Amino acid sequence: MEWFKIFLLTVAVCVLVTSQESTTDPPKPQIQSEWTEAFHGEKVSLQCVIQDSKSWNYMWFRDQNKIVSSDGTNTLTLSVQSSHHGVYECQAELQNRKVMTTKSPPHSLTVHGPQPTIILKQDPSYTDIYTGEQVKLTCSIQEKTSKWQYIWQNASQQVNTDLDNPVYTIQSATLSRNGEYTCQVRRGEKTSSKSTKLTIIEPPKPELSIIPQWKTFYPTEKLTLKCSVTEDSDKWSYEWFRNGDPLHSSGNTLSISSVKADHAGQYTCRGKHQTRTPVTTGEAEALQLHVHDTTPKPTITKHQWFEPFYIKERVQFNCNMPGVGWEYHWYKNEKLQITNPELTIDSVSVTDTGDYRCKAQRGDFSVNSETLQVRVQDPPKPQIQSEWTEAFHGEKVSLQCVIQDSKSWNYMWFRDQNKIVSSDGTNTLTLSVQSSHHGVYECQAELQDRKVMTTKSPPHSLTVHGPQPTIILKQDPSYTDIYTGEQVKLTCSIQEKTSKWQYIWQNASQQVNTDLDNPVYTIQSATLSRNGEYTCQVRRGEKTSSKSTKLTIIEPPKPELSIVSQWKTFYPTEKLTLKCSVTEDSDKWSYEWFRNGDPLHSSGNTLSISSVKADHAGQYTCRGKHQTRTPVTTGEAEALQLHVHDITPKPTITKHQWFELFYTEEQVQLNCNMSGVGWEYQWYKGSTPLIKNAELTISSVSHTHTGDYHCKAQRGGFSVNSETLHVRVEARPAVSLSLETELGDIMTGDMTLRCNVSDGRQWNYTWFMNGQQLNETSDVLKRKGNEETIKSEFKCKGINTERPLYSALSDGFIANNIIFKRKILLAISLCLVCCIVILIIGCIVLKITRKPEVKETAQEDLFFSMTDSKIQTASPMKEYMDSSPTELEECQEKEELITDRNSAVQEDGVIKDEETPASEGNGLISFKGKLCK
Repeated sequence: MEWFKIFLLTVAVCVLVTSQESTTDPPKPQIQSEWTEAFHGEKVSLQCVIQDSKSWNYMWFRDQNKIVSSDGTNTLTLSVQSSHHGVYECQAELQNRKVMTTKSPPHSLTVHGPQPTIILKQDPSYTDIYTGEQVKLTCSIQEKTSKWQYIWQNASQQVNTDLDNPVYTIQSATLSRNGEYTCQVRRGEKTSSKSTKLTIIEPPKPELSIIPQWKTFYPTEKLTLKCSVTEDSDKWSYEWFRNGDPLHSSGNTLSISSVKADHAGQYTCRGKHQTRTPVTTGEAEALQLHVHDTTPKPTITKHQWFEPFYIKERVQFNCNMPGVGWEYHWYKNEKLQITNPELTIDSVSVTDTGDYRCKAQRGDFSVNSETLQVRVQDPPKPQIQSEWTEAFHGEKVSLQCVIQDSKSWNYMWFRDQNKIVSSDGTNTLTLSVQSSHHGVYECQAELQDRKVMTTKSPPHSLTVHGPQPTIILKQDPSYTDIYTGEQVKLTCSIQEKTSKWQYIWQNASQQVNTDLDNPVYTIQSATLSRNGEYTCQVRRGEKTSSKSTKLTIIEPPKPELSIVSQWKTFYPTEKLTLKCSVTEDSDKWSYEWFRNGDPLHSSGNTLSISSVKADHAGQYTCRGKHQTRTPVTTGEAEALQLHVHDITPKPTITKHQWFELFYTEEQVQLNCNMSGVGWEYQWYKGSTPLIKNAELTISSVSHTHTGDYHCKAQRGGFSVNSETLHVRVEARPAVSLSLETELGDIMTGDMTLRCNVSDGRQWNYTWFMNGQQLNETSDVLKRKGNEETIKSEFKCKGINTERPLYSALSDGFIANNIIFKRKILLAISLCLVCCIVILIIGCIVLKITRKPEVKETAQEDLFFSMTDSKIQTASPMKEYMDSSPTELEECQEKEELITDRNSAVQEDGVIKDEETPASEGNGLISFKGKLCK
């Protein structure tokens, strides 16, 4: 038995082990796809892979939602749209074994717009790239996607090989690389492109210039060469070369302070960009320089040399030095005479006697010639004698040429440097004055045997005037209006420059000057009393002429003082700006400012105080000071008295009909006020701004208006808040409108409504029918039950003499068919009453006439002839007839049941809660009562 148990246990263990070994988890699917990002319209395939060969049905999920359109295959192909964006998972189920795998690890697919945004950048970003520079063109996709290929093209030819690299680099730019470059980005079948223009130019060629402008030099001369690149001139350094060899200089100039023979040679230069390595210009056009071994002296050429010279003779010398660029300076007794290679004295004089030399100079280098001595003898000098320097038409004038020796001279006369041919060689010239005789006269004499010419006599001017002198009046300064306090000069001049004139100045026919020889009349400090017309009278012998001018003297314009803020009372920290302006020539005035008579440190036309304090109060004024017309100063502007409060009060709130508690529909009116002008007001409920106005009016308050209110007063950049005011709003007392059901109303068909405000106070009432107020004040309203009344809507509200002065408005009530139902009820009630009366009378008659021994069953059947004889149950009337006589008597005692008016109409129509629509009676109201107990 034990062996059998061991055998069974062994078999069970083997079966269990075999079962466990044969049970394994289903394989886990994996999503394989090269795509994690895609654009609209691209084809994307996702493959769900399971590492076994069984037959599986595949399910696809996007964002945890099963994709119904997948057909059970392991490949999901998408033509990408925006809706395909999400996280994908797949799951597989064996077709025959109902074995379900777990979901694959998630695979995200990001969907971008229809076109990628391409960004092209050039580094360096210069507009022009110089040949030899490295330049990088970068093509990038704004959307952070992957697997893009970049194809760079120039002139439709692909220029890059590394398609995964968005950067195309030109290591050394050449002109052949010029043109438009296109970056074509490709991802699968998706292709986009964008172009940029690359401009490659040769570096600018420098210009080589020489200072001075010659190329052949003498020893010790100064030489300066200048190399310049005009484009971005401050960003270039330079390299210098002589005969091809570099020189130690990097600046744009090469200077040689003292030239030597070994400085000769061929010079050139080139530019080297300081920031754009390795940009180097080509060499400038070379300059060939020559340097002499020695320096010769200038040579002097003499024309018509005499020893000695006589005055009026001509002396001419020329100075010459080999080469160009020379300036020649002639010196007499070491004093510079002229800067010219030729020294010519057309008519020498005794003063021309001396030692002459020339100096050849170019730049700072100079060399002197040999010295040449010139002697000049002075012939006797003629003089013109005459008392006339001015004359008028028709006068006789004689001029005499006098020489203080006894030699024989021939005389020549000149007027304005022109020889007078009509002179006959004598020493006297007589004129009958005409206009043509006006001029400068000179005389000259010549020795008859030596042809030695004297110098001309000193000039003698003869001014010929017309019959009347021309008077010119000038005012200095020439302003149209002269300000008081200014100096003014009136000048009276004769256009004809004649002598011996006297000048008489008059104002208002009174002579105002004393110096008659002075043509200028000066007013040192103009006053308004000097205003008027001034006349200058000129007199020479018996010849008199006059001319007048008007002198206008005015007070300087008075400035206007204005205040920008338009108010004159300020609170601390407010901003104050005063403006002083002179409208006339406003840009030519400076200003002086005063407070309480003391000057302030300000000269502009505005005086600003950014934060007012109490000590800024006072009387302000200003005056203008002319910037060019000294000492013109205006009077002071009309003073402005400014006040500054010590402290800033809060705005005051004025309450109109203020109550601690407001009822809905009441008016709340608040006013905000701040002393002074220029204030703007803003009302707030809590921190919420309401309106910008001094007055806040809520014409009909509601519960939402409960809260804390305050106002803010502001002017300029200054503001101050008021105290907070709490407004509390409660609802008005509720009112109920009910329909009263009275017997009289049932009889007549009238309608009685009752209005009630149940707050314990005495109320009057106002009634409305179809929105029109009725002339009723009672709590009860009676109306005839006609067609108009039945279809009308009634409302009411309470009226009181104390707040609240009226209640809320009741809900509307429309009778409709309630009156009709009442009439039906009344008819039924009357019928019932009549039946009861008839029954009672019948009972009495039966009681009197009935014989005790005879039972009149036939009469009973006749009385109940309307009763179905087949019905086995006794009718109520039969039961009543069978009752005892005592019960009939009790019924007679209860006739007052007919008058019970409340039993018929207890539930007609009553106004329900507030805010419900007008109610309408529907259905009959039962009439209940007992005939007897």
